[in-house]
This record gives sequence, C-alpha cells and structure tokens, in this order.
Amino acid sequence: MTAEFLSLLCLGLCLGYEDEKKNEKLPKPSLHAWPSSVVEAESNVTLKCQTHSQNVTFVLRKVNDSGYKQEQSSAENEAEFPFTDLKPKDAGRYFCAYKTTASHEWSESSEHLQLVVTDKHDELETPSMKTVAHVCNTRTLGR
Repeated sequence: MTAEFLSLLCLGLCLGYEDEKKNEKLPKPSLHAWPSSVVEAESNVTLKCQTHSQNVTFVLRKVNDSGYKQEQSSAENEAEFPFTDLKPKDAGRYFCAYKTTASHEWSESSEHLQLVVTDKHDELETPSMKTVAHVCNTRTLGR
C-alpha cells in the first residue's frame, strides 16, 4: 500500500508541476530587422523574432493593422519573416509574440520595430537626433 501511495503522490506532484508550467508567464521575445530597419522600396528585408524557448509558434503582427498576421512554427528559438519587393505600404511598426506547446497562451509582445521603406532616390540614413530635435524646437518656438 505504501508503494501505491508514493506512486500516486509522485504522479500528483508531476501533474501539478505541469499545470504550473502552463500558467507560467512567457518572457517577451526580441524582434530585429536584417539587413536594416530602414530599406529602399523594391528591396528585401527579413524580420527575425527570437526567444529563449524552442519548439514554439511565432506570430508577427503590424500595429494599427488588425488584419495583418503571419504565423510560423519553429523547432528552433527563432523565426524569420521575409519581405520581398518592399512597397511603401509595408512600412510601419511590427511586433512579435510566441507560444509553446505547453503554455497554449501567447507571450508578451516584443518591443515594436519601426520598418521604414524609403524611395529609391532617398538616402538610407535616418536623421540624427540633433537634427530631429532642431526641427521640433523650430516648429515649437515658431521660428
């Protein structure tokens, strides 16, 4: 009878541990653009979502576009979302999340990544913070 009791106790503890893992809050993933988050129209870019967990399902979404959703399962700890022949409409803020087979719940969203699609004739360099601050101050002060 003692062996049966210990077996049931062990089984109960193991099942309880699995339930606890299912309710565990997943850490937020990271989102990066390669080769850059500032790219020319008609070029290509890959958004890469990464986490510490493996065997997960990733989702990529676009802020203010509830219809945009790309989902991808991965045995690794990352997923790549390629964009080809970029158009101005592809510009915007993106974020990703993931879920594990054990959690069934989505993680916190990654930080937002701003994808900028420039005209072929524009320079690929973003303005410096000093330039942006000057333009903001000029407009605020009415100069």
